[in-house]
Amino acid sequence: MSKRWRTPTTKPGQLKVCYGKLKHDIPDLLYCHGGDGVHGCDARLLAHFFENVVYFEDRNLRQELELRGYDITTFRMTIEKKANK
Repeated sequence: MSKRWRTPTTKPGQLKVCYGKLKHDIPDLLYCHGGDGVHGCDARLLAHFFENVVYFEDRNLRQELELRGYDITTFRMTIEKKANK
């Protein structure tokens, strides 16, 4: 039986990184953003550091975590904008 994937959602003002799948794509890390002052460039910033920045011996952070035995399919991270005072 194949796994059912839901399209990830974010709350307003939130960035999210999680393993998932968009319609007609293969499962992978997804970098999501939710309105209220959070833009696509913020999600791309996270993607850049996970996928492009060389961490050690030509490996990015994602590759390094997998090499150290972490299951990237369980990865989840969220961060929210500070509330205005």
